[in-house]
Amino acid sequence: MTTPSISIEDYLGAIYRMEPINRQPLPLVELQQHFGFSPISIHEMIQKLVQRGLAEYIPYKGVRLSDTGRNTAAALVRRHRIWECFLANELKVPIDEAHHLAHDLEHAAPDWITERLFEHIGEPESCPHGSEITEQALSNVDIPLTDCETGRFYRLTRISPENNQSLKLARQYGLFPGETVRIIDHIENYFSVEINGSDKNVQSEELAYFWGTEISNGA
Repeated sequence: MTTPSISIEDYLGAIYRMEPINRQPLPLVELQQHFGFSPISIHEMIQKLVQRGLAEYIPYKGVRLSDTGRNTAAALVRRHRIWECFLANELKVPIDEAHHLAHDLEHAAPDWITERLFEHIGEPESCPHGSEITEQALSNVDIPLTDCETGRFYRLTRISPENNQSLKLARQYGLFPGETVRIIDHIENYFSVEINGSDKNVQSEELAYFWGTEISNGA
């Protein structure tokens, strides 16, 4: 099979990152929201994935990666996260900018270069936004901060899905993996959140990008 185009790889990576934990089909409307493309454009690209054996389309439900598509996407996302680690951790590039630059490098850099870079930076386990590098985390140990209980402390574990919007919000609110958060209150579409001792008001749709696990008394 020929090497997938950059646009096809972008779709594979997006589906891989956004697919439900239980491998259920991903609704096409979520891809439409992610890319900002028309439903027709999304559907046409999904048909290309299906024709190449990279995905399966289930009418009225969505798209699911085939084993080949998933393996291709996993390798792509791995390259992306390695480059993010190098850019953010070694060069101190802000994580939203690192995400944008890694998008270009994941397509341009050959695997052997990326793997040498991985060794050079100490083979980190996760990328700057908390996702595993070696494989996608398929557990439900952590939960979205929007599902956290008021008054309890949580350690931010990851930002998901990672995209320009979520990573810009991470910089804006100081919501990075490892930070301690507490849900103070929830009124309509806003959450009052304590982030390392500082109170901030965050919209529900924004807070849903951030995941955490409960800790005792903020320690």
